[in-house]
Amino acid sequence: MGNEEVPEDVFVAVIRPKNQVSLSSKEYRAKAYEILLREVPLEGKEKKRKKVLLTTKIKAGGDKPKNILDYVDETIRLISTNQSCIGKRVVHMKTFTLEGEHAGKDVSLFVVPVGVKDNSKHVHNPGSPSFYCFQDIMRVCSETSTHFCSITSKMLLALDKWLAEQHSVPHAIPALFRPAPGERVKTNVSNPAYSSEGKVSDDGLHMGYTALEIKSKMMSLEKADMCILNPLYGSDLQYTNRVDKVIINPYFGLGAPDYSKIQIPKREQWQHGEENLKSIVPISKVKSKAYHWTHRILHEYKALSTSEGVSKEMHHLQRLFLQNCWDIPTYGAAFFTGQVYTKASASNHKVIRVYVGVNTKGLHLMNMETKALLISLEYGTFMWQLGHADQYFQIHSGDNKMNFIVHTKQAGLIVKLLMKLSGQMTPNDKGPTDKYAYG
Repeated sequence: MGNEEVPEDVFVAVIRPKNQVSLSSKEYRAKAYEILLREVPLEGKEKKRKKVLLTTKIKAGGDKPKNILDYVDETIRLISTNQSCIGKRVVHMKTFTLEGEHAGKDVSLFVVPVGVKDNSKHVHNPGSPSFYCFQDIMRVCSETSTHFCSITSKMLLALDKWLAEQHSVPHAIPALFRPAPGERVKTNVSNPAYSSEGKVSDDGLHMGYTALEIKSKMMSLEKADMCILNPLYGSDLQYTNRVDKVIINPYFGLGAPDYSKIQIPKREQWQHGEENLKSIVPISKVKSKAYHWTHRILHEYKALSTSEGVSKEMHHLQRLFLQNCWDIPTYGAAFFTGQVYTKASASNHKVIRVYVGVNTKGLHLMNMETKALLISLEYGTFMWQLGHADQYFQIHSGDNKMNFIVHTKQAGLIVKLLMKLSGQMTPNDKGPTDKYAYG
């Protein structure tokens, strides 16, 4: 663990592209970039100078990226007032080991990208850094060059290689130079409940607006498709931690019930009436002989209950129930969803949402809302054809003089099932025969 109070020496390479086109280029060219360097006099030779990278000291335990960006911003202000020169982000490139009197010490090089070069004139201050063409710098850069410190030369050579690698990675360079998160915020609508110490900030342009005004502002600025508001905003409701109602399950924690204790009521306790039968037998909404056969089962039940045992009479009633279910046209059908367009008038059409039932008897259409049986066609009385892209199928019935189209994304499955249940397709049949099949 290092001492967080000891400042850390860091090197900063501030780079910028000369034009916007170089950001989208897959080929790296050093002449497309500029780098910010400072000139310092050589020891013992006041008239000769060498170029060095920006260096600063930051606390190891602090916000390192923020401290570096603040340092770069303060340095660039000396030569330019252009906002595009503000650093976008801080990227740690590599760690280097110093030589000479500081041999063995590790220092980090951070890359700070700034905006594309502008045409404004820069202010020149003695001793202030300047932007140089990176290609010109690399022509005279070597580890033994007298124009640079040895550590600066190593870092510039590594930076040149690093930029070339970034160009080979898709979208890496545009991401490096894209605007910082703070620059991408166009408008900020703050919640007054989260303002610091209840004070309105200077940039809170939308404070005090009503919910409707804020919605209109956001829709006009952002061109949003949808704006969802908190319905409680501005209602001045008093929030409390009071519980309105507590419901406790009395059986929680008692474990699984003992099913051996469940007993069937004795026969004399049963209610011999139609209401009791309705609770057992579901009444189908299919308009058939439902009213008559329920009374018939009830009659059989009353006759058997006076002469035979419970198990035998229940078995008899169940079989009577199933026999009548078998007569229902849609019994055992696989159901799909679809739509049928009917011509309500000469000018418009009516859309009916339907269930499409397919079983061993044929094809059936039921109204999805009312569950009423609309059409029931037996095999051999109608023909079908699968439509384009399996989006619909067409039905033609010569006997009933019916011709209609059912639109459904499950048309392919329905036609395949019709062929299989009508006996036209065996399990070994292939897909191409499914496209245009007839019943």
